[in-house]
This record gives sequence, structure tokens and C-alpha cells, in this order.
Amino acid sequence: MLRSSWRVTTRLFILWGLVANSALATTLTADQNYLGFTQDGIRTFLGVPYASAARWEMPALRPKLSHPQQQNADTFGPACAQTPHIVDWYVGVIKDFGGDPNTFPHPNTSEGCLNLNIWAPEQIDKPLPVLVYIHGGSNKGGWSYEPNYIGHNLAKQDIIVVTINYRLGVLGFFAHPDIPDPNFALMDQVTALQWIHQYAGQLGADLNNITIMGESAGANNVDFLMVTPHAQGLFHKAIHQSAGWSITGRVDLQSFTELGISLLSALPEKSRTINELRRLPVQELLNLSQPIYANHFFDPVPGTPSLPTAALAAFESRQFHSADLLIGSNADEWLMYVSDDATLDTTLHELVPQKHHSAVRTLLSGLSEAEALDTLITAHNYVCPSFRLAAYNQTAGQRAWFYYFSRVREGELAQAMGAYHGAELPYVFNTHDEWLPTNRTDEQLSEQIMSYWVNFIRAGNPNGANLPAWPQFDDQYSTAILDIPYRSATHPSAKLCKLLELQ
Repeated sequence: MLRSSWRVTTRLFILWGLVANSALATTLTADQNYLGFTQDGIRTFLGVPYASAARWEMPALRPKLSHPQQQNADTFGPACAQTPHIVDWYVGVIKDFGGDPNTFPHPNTSEGCLNLNIWAPEQIDKPLPVLVYIHGGSNKGGWSYEPNYIGHNLAKQDIIVVTINYRLGVLGFFAHPDIPDPNFALMDQVTALQWIHQYAGQLGADLNNITIMGESAGANNVDFLMVTPHAQGLFHKAIHQSAGWSITGRVDLQSFTELGISLLSALPEKSRTINELRRLPVQELLNLSQPIYANHFFDPVPGTPSLPTAALAAFESRQFHSADLLIGSNADEWLMYVSDDATLDTTLHELVPQKHHSAVRTLLSGLSEAEALDTLITAHNYVCPSFRLAAYNQTAGQRAWFYYFSRVREGELAQAMGAYHGAELPYVFNTHDEWLPTNRTDEQLSEQIMSYWVNFIRAGNPNGANLPAWPQFDDQYSTAILDIPYRSATHPSAKLCKLLELQ
């Protein structure tokens, strides 16, 4: 069965060192010799540094030492310094499911956080495909070893799994006239891919078969990796879960630079230099920046050395690294975020052309106000832009496979959550948190989704033996409906996206 002791102890993976003491040692040679462990047939290396970077400096691969030392790699490294954004999200979801939020492990954080984790099968017959997972969290929170990102079970499907940290918030994206390029987080991700190309071969990696995967802001980052010239040749396929706003142009260099100047101006007058801001203790910097950047999105900034062209322009002109693409979102992405004072009337005026208001109301008829808002905003923010990304990729000669995740777990509390933002992740990684109501149906769906994802990671096509057929995305918006029972159909929001005029 898929559910095992791994599920029961998901929240304790942060204490892997306790497990490693009874496992077999294994070594990875990079800048130094990293001592990991082999457990249950999987070689594991945790908290391996892949780059060094001072505050607001571009990352650099760590140079190989002439006399390498041995370093333990049996416990997770620090998460990148951040505000409580993503921890608060987890605590809220756990409460909504009736769990104990005190069971959630809060990570240690640091500016010295550019590390990654690797899970690789011990026994291999041929080079294995590599999955590189980029976590979400609005690019201002999150870390590489959140409970649902543990790669052990995926690696047991004969792939190598790597999860990475990258700098966040104002530490990962900061524009100022004295700074040549604000996109430090984007270049962290590029550098992690470079590290993988340099060192993962010794673990049996097929360096010509690397898939980048992200959820939410992590998927948004996948889009920017497809656009930045610095990622050319570093990956070959992409998995994009619950995002799409990369092509909406939410940030620009001028306004972002003005925010940087405002942050500097918040210092005492005699201290208003970049060097003084660099020396500010990290928590003071985060506290100082929060009100200034409160309404700002931390996306990579175009018109810069790392991102010369805006994502939309790059996709429209085919100036991007095209790759087979698995893409989609969940049925109720926005349900947990619907505010009490939101109304369908107001949202229609904000998102829908006036001439289509009546038709959209007809499509949403029969739904409660909250359900209608969820469906409309989910389509606007996630589904419709993902349709466009899939179409851009196909126009460039690559395949696209679209999904719609609609599984809602059992129980009254779960019904109120719906197929929420991030709900698919425990199924992909087979890391069902102990506070989630999980039954045999969930296990079966997890087994099916893992098989689809792994097939795609191997060959760019999710289909395989003993799986229901997943049709390729086309002008009929053919979509895999990921639930039990499985079915394929035209995406439920296809008509809505046409009325939103976003495809």
C-alpha cells in the first residue's frame, strides 16, 4: 500500500539525522565530500550547499576545494530568511482540517540558505531522469523540505528527485539604481540547475533528461526559467501546477526600483546607503520591508540582464526554451481565499468584459456566491493563463498535457475546503499529512497521479501501461480530470475562459 510509515512520520522528516544513524553511509563529491545515507534503497543527501552569495549579490557555484573535507549531509539545511507567510498558511489549513497546528515543524531560517536535497535510487541499470522541484510560497516564503516535498517515495519510482531553496522576498528580488540586476532568486534557481549538471552524474543522473517542476509561485518560476537565456540547455521538460500569472506583467523595473529607493529612505538619514542596508540584521530588514512591499508581487523583473524580455513577449515571439509541458490546476484554487465582503457583481466588473456579464452569470448559475467567485477567480488567475502557456508551447512544436485536479477528501471539513490550492501535492509526492483524512481512494489516486507524473518525467508523455488514456491538449481543451473515477473531457472552464477573453 502507498500509505506507510512514511506518511505517519511526514512531519518528522526534518529530523532525518535520527534515521540516518541506522542507515548506510554514502558519499557525494561536490565542492567537498558530502556524507549522506542510504535508507530503503534510496541514497539521500540533505542540505547540500550548491552556491554562495552575499546579500544582493549573484550566486556563484562553490569552488571545489583542493583538499576536500567531509561534511555530513544527513539533516536539512536552513530555509531562506522569510516572513511567516507560508508557515501561517500551513497553520491555517491544518486548523481548517481539524488538525493540531502545533504539529507543524517550523524551519530554521538563514540568509546562508542556498542548499538542496537529493533522493536517488541506489540500484540503477541505466542513467535516470531527474526531477528538480521548485517550491511555492509567493516567492516570499516556503522551503525545499516542506512536508509534502519529501522526495523519497517519488525516487522509488526510479527517478532522481532534487528539491531546492532559493532566496525570497526582498532578499531574492531587490531593485535599486546601484544594483545591476534585481533577480537574485531566479539566478539561484539557474545556479542550482548548473550544480546538478556538474555533480548529479555521479548519482546516475541522465543529464539530458531533466524536468523542472513547481507549484504556485514555483510554477511561475518555471515559466521564467523557460524565458531567461541563462537557463538554455539546463532542462528538457516542465511541470506547471497551479500558476500562470507570469504572463500578466505584474512587475516592472521602474516601480520596483522606486520601492527599493523607498526602503533605503526608511533608514536613518545618515545611514542611507546600499552598504548600510546590506549590513542591517536580516530580521530588521524584513520588518522594515514588509509595509513598503505589502502590495508588491515578488516576480522576476523584466528588462534586466537575467530577464531581458518580459515573459508574455517572449512566449508570444517564441523566444523561450520550449519543452514538453504538463500543466494544470485545481478545481477550487480560490475557495479558501474568498473574502466575506467579496461579491459576484464587483468581481464581474473587475474581471469580465461588460458584454459577457450575462453569459458568465449563466455559466455560474446554480452555484453559491462563494462557489461562483471561486470558479471565476480560479479561471482568471490559473486556468485561462495556463491554457495560453500550453498553446504557446504547442505552437513552438512541443506537446502539452493539461489536467484538472478535483479530488475532495472525505468529511465535512474537507468538503468546505474543496480541491484547494496545493491539494494535489500530497498525491504527487505520496506524502499525505497525518492531519489529512486519507482513505483507500486517496491512495489509489496518489498511485495513479504519481504514475502519470513519473511517465512524463521519463518520456514527456504521462500515458503508460495500465493507466486511463490522457489526451494531448488541443483546440478542444482536452483535459485529464484527476479524480476517482478518472475521465478525460473538455476542461470545465473552457467556455468561461473564452468569455473572459484570456485565451
